Amino acid sequence: MNTKLKLVWIPDNDEVWRPAEITADYKTGDNVLHLLLEDGTELDYPVDPKALPPLRNPDILVGENDLTALSYLHEPAVLHNLKVRFVESRLIYTYSGIILVAMNPYKQLPIYGDAIIHAYSGQNMGDMDPHIFAVAEEAYKQMARNNKNQSIIVSGESGAGKTVSARYAMRYFATVSRSTSNAQVEDKVLASNPITEAVGNAKTTPVSFHCIFSENERNYHIFYQLCSSARRPEFKHLKLASAEEFNYTNMGGNSVIEGVDDRANMIETQRTFCLLGLKEDFQMDVFKILAAILHLGNVEIIAVGDERSSVSQDDKHLSIFCELLDLESNKMARWLCHRKIITSSETVVKPMTKPQALNARDALAKKIYSHLFSFIVGRINKALQFSGKQHTFIGVLDIYGFETFDMNSFEQFCINYANEKLQQQFNLHVFKLEQEEYMKENIPWTLIDFYDNQPVIDLIEAKMGILDLLDEECLLPQGTDENWLQKLYNNFINKNPLFEKPRMSNSSFIIQHFADKVEYKSEGFLEKNRDTVYEDLIEILKNSKFQLCANFFQDNPIPISPFSSTIQVKSAKIVIKSPNKQFRTTVGNKFRSSLYLLMETLNATTPHYVRCIKPNDQKLAFEFDAKRVVQQLRACGVLETIRISSQSYPSRWTYIEFYSRYSILMFQQELSLTDKKQICKTVLQRLIQDPSQYQFGRTKIFFRAGQVAYLEKLRSDKLRQACIMIQKNMRGWLQRKKFLRIRQAAITIQQYIRGQAITAAALKETWAAIVIQKHCRGYLVRRLCQLIRVAALTIQAFTRGFLARKKYRKMVEEQKALVLQKYARAWLARRRFQNIRRFVLNIQLSYRVQRLQKKLEDQVVKKGPLVVVNMIPGLPAHILFMCVRYADYLNDDGMLKSFMNMTVNGIKQVIKEHIEDFEMLSFWLSNTCHFLNCLKQYSGEEEFMKYNTPEQNKNILKHFDLSEYRQVLSDLAIKIYHQFIIVMENNIQPMIVPGMLEYESLQGISGLKPTGFRKRSSSIDDTDAYTMTSILQQLSYFYTTMCQNGLDSELLKQTVKQLFFLIGSVTLNSLFLRKDMCSCRKGMQIRCNISYLEEWLKDKNLQSSSAKETLEPLSQAAWLLQVKKTTDDDAKEIYERCTSLSAVQIVKILNSYTPIDDFEKRVAPSFVRKVQAMLNNRENSTLLMLDTKYLFQVTFPFTTSPHALEAIQIPSSFKLGFLTRI
Repeated sequence: MNTKLKLVWIPDNDEVWRPAEITADYKTGDNVLHLLLEDGTELDYPVDPKALPPLRNPDILVGENDLTALSYLHEPAVLHNLKVRFVESRLIYTYSGIILVAMNPYKQLPIYGDAIIHAYSGQNMGDMDPHIFAVAEEAYKQMARNNKNQSIIVSGESGAGKTVSARYAMRYFATVSRSTSNAQVEDKVLASNPITEAVGNAKTTPVSFHCIFSENERNYHIFYQLCSSARRPEFKHLKLASAEEFNYTNMGGNSVIEGVDDRANMIETQRTFCLLGLKEDFQMDVFKILAAILHLGNVEIIAVGDERSSVSQDDKHLSIFCELLDLESNKMARWLCHRKIITSSETVVKPMTKPQALNARDALAKKIYSHLFSFIVGRINKALQFSGKQHTFIGVLDIYGFETFDMNSFEQFCINYANEKLQQQFNLHVFKLEQEEYMKENIPWTLIDFYDNQPVIDLIEAKMGILDLLDEECLLPQGTDENWLQKLYNNFINKNPLFEKPRMSNSSFIIQHFADKVEYKSEGFLEKNRDTVYEDLIEILKNSKFQLCANFFQDNPIPISPFSSTIQVKSAKIVIKSPNKQFRTTVGNKFRSSLYLLMETLNATTPHYVRCIKPNDQKLAFEFDAKRVVQQLRACGVLETIRISSQSYPSRWTYIEFYSRYSILMFQQELSLTDKKQICKTVLQRLIQDPSQYQFGRTKIFFRAGQVAYLEKLRSDKLRQACIMIQKNMRGWLQRKKFLRIRQAAITIQQYIRGQAITAAALKETWAAIVIQKHCRGYLVRRLCQLIRVAALTIQAFTRGFLARKKYRKMVEEQKALVLQKYARAWLARRRFQNIRRFVLNIQLSYRVQRLQKKLEDQVVKKGPLVVVNMIPGLPAHILFMCVRYADYLNDDGMLKSFMNMTVNGIKQVIKEHIEDFEMLSFWLSNTCHFLNCLKQYSGEEEFMKYNTPEQNKNILKHFDLSEYRQVLSDLAIKIYHQFIIVMENNIQPMIVPGMLEYESLQGISGLKPTGFRKRSSSIDDTDAYTMTSILQQLSYFYTTMCQNGLDSELLKQTVKQLFFLIGSVTLNSLFLRKDMCSCRKGMQIRCNISYLEEWLKDKNLQSSSAKETLEPLSQAAWLLQVKKTTDDDAKEIYERCTSLSAVQIVKILNSYTPIDDFEKRVAPSFVRKVQAMLNNRENSTLLMLDTKYLFQVTFPFTTSPHALEAIQIPSSFKLGFLTRI
């Protein structure tokens, strides 16, 4: 078997997997592979012929956005791809099919601002880099498009970033929905986050499960916030102290989190309470209960012998607890240490041991807190209600991932049980999507073997399963953990392969979960499952005079679903309810019921999955612990998804992707076909002889594992051959050129050497030969000349005839062109005339104009109507000013004010009615500016008069100062200009990314690579895609319209500058968020597109507009993609050249740089750090994205009108005969 130089993965104790290269061909049946490790070590690696080491992917496929784009799909490939993206490219998000894998960077990253949100809004997932915003956008889009409920399931270990991810998803929904709904609702949703994080378990711990107590680490922040604010006057009555002084907040020995200001967070919590409409009285009631819980935890239980315990009635914390909740302290002291046992004949009061009393105290604290938490959540939900009908929802679920520790107890058992249910739902969803994909693509469906964890779920929850046996043991008065464990041994050992007994322990049991084997300690299972709060303590709290506390313990039914009745959910499994009341109240039973409700809610939604990964336990920024990561990947279902995908056809390329990538492997005859789909089929059948290795779908080609790697090898070989051919020919040309130069030098040298040997006789003979040659050549030339002259005369005759005929035909064609030009110019004139006429008609319709016309007609000598000869730019503005001049001539103050107000309001009305009409906005912007300039030019002010002609100075206004109206018109012009820019931006923005970034106009090798499960929009259908030509045509349309409407040239330049800034910033922002576009070839394409824009500016004579300068950041980014990035000199050159890019932007491009061919190299992390060190002293923005909404300050230049008012001819059809010359 030809395996030499193949790259493989082998297991490693430290790195889990390590790369190696096969140095000798492997023969079938060999038990040893000859390997070379990366450090140069040679290794004879023993192998099983039935299980050879997994192959490595080509380097070109490493670092992909989607793990499913890899040709070889297995654990080492997944781990390596995540490491390259996380450590080298500083990218924390990666897709794995339908899953978003999120690595916690333990560092603030500039990728969550509003600009990033708007960049992802409305985009398809495959078009942008992986991001939590992309998942949120997909859920939002599917909810709106399909009118179906959505869920985002965020899971992972404690500290993996689940809460932060869920918070960013909520923030995304709040931001994007502000434009379409009541912003107050979204603000309240965001405001609820600090409360739920403070009151909920924001920082979870391994040994704590839905519990406020922890032995390792602090969790519920609200207690620490309260303790830090103990000295504030409004909290003095709570009698709190520092967190270290309370049992419930000092167990972990870590009451302070670095970088967290509990006192400031308390103020923020109170502020958000108020924002939600929960005022100070409500807040203080909540804080009283929280303080009471802390004091309850400090109530000291004293052992009295082995069978009894007591609480002193003088206990300080008991007194404060009872004072805060308005309880009777003597009863509380008694019933904390006693309980009633009611039989059919009598009631017995039984004392409790100290451990039992401590459990009763803690169970009471949990019960109070549980009621308080439910109450707060209920009030938040009420505050978030809105008057409209609720149709659909997006649920964000932040849940523990699979857990396994050195010591696992009831908490881990419940967490892992929940994860088994979620994993089953996930597996079924993946399986369903695979089946739908095959059916949609018309691919024969073959049953895929996937792990079904129903047996382990049955082991836990089925009749007489682990939970049933636990609840049964809890019913027995003398039930113990030991008896329950023995029942498990009797029922499941050697009967259920998923249950085992540890060899070295009689107090534990092992369950084979989907993720791993977990050993559980049975100690404490019964007590935690009972979580008993005795009725006597409940009765005391029911009788509290503190109304909120008393309400918690009334016998009112509590609604079990957080969703309104308008949302229908389909049950996943019917909950079996026991008639025994006590049985139903165990923690395990309640948890199972809650889990059923959760599953039925999730099954009624379209799920989206986010798996948060903790890259290391030391919380070091961008440090990758392979052991910890792979442990979590195995536990969270990512590898199971990969395994399911790899069983069938893991690599899936659209026909467009395949054609673009592998056109280099196609023959000219194949490329001559017009149907790209057929071309792909023909080529693939030629390249891969075995038809079972691929399937042709409706829109995609499905490949089995390894086939894409094979195609990449063929492509790489072809490119290498092409390189060799180019090098061969280039080297041959250089050598030939060198040879000819040497040969010419040798001939020259020979001539001089031979010349020295010439004698006098030889000179005479040579001279005689020359004379003979002269006469002979003269004769021959004269004869040839006569022949050529005859031929030339003949050719001239025919040529002159041909040119005459050609000239005649051209004259005929030009006559036709003149006719066409005549009609075209007439059409343009009519169009301009109609725009002006529409303006005049708006004025005529006003009764004020009619009144003005009547007044003017009464006072002005009528003359014959003027016939329009030529419509000057800004004619409506000049007509408006002529009206102003007439009013000034008549010295009629009322008429002037009425006319000016009518004009301003009329323009505003027209703009309002045509708010999206670019041509109308252009027309009115031009005429508003011309009108403003006329008011300045004829104001009589010296600074505006100095460019007037003597004739124009005769027309200055005599009686009125219109400076106030000039300011009004200036403000109006600014308003029109801003709307004008918005309309242009809305028209051109959809073209920018497809035209500037995605479209490939350069001939040669395509930069497209496969995208995996999430496909680019352009890779599915590119028939109607925008190109660079689309952008240039749109710009030309804007320019022509502005020129036709007579827009001032300086204002036109400012407009073009604003448009070019938008093009540059949108393209650059998209580049930052698309790793697949950060390649050398894309840099060349961007540079080419920039040159097209610069050529357009030159063609329109707009070089002085400063528009070119706005493209400088994009131009530098394109250069950065193309330049060499290896040595110290390269780093220095980057530092010196990229002055328009911030340090964050430069580092982002370097980290995102993606080779598209084997002969390109990735940027080494050491080089990035080198550049980053140089950039540290540069003072510029820390933001990644440019503000695409930024508007340059607009100035309206004063330009005098060259037209004398007397010479302006008003078309008679305007019926403005009353406007005659003064």
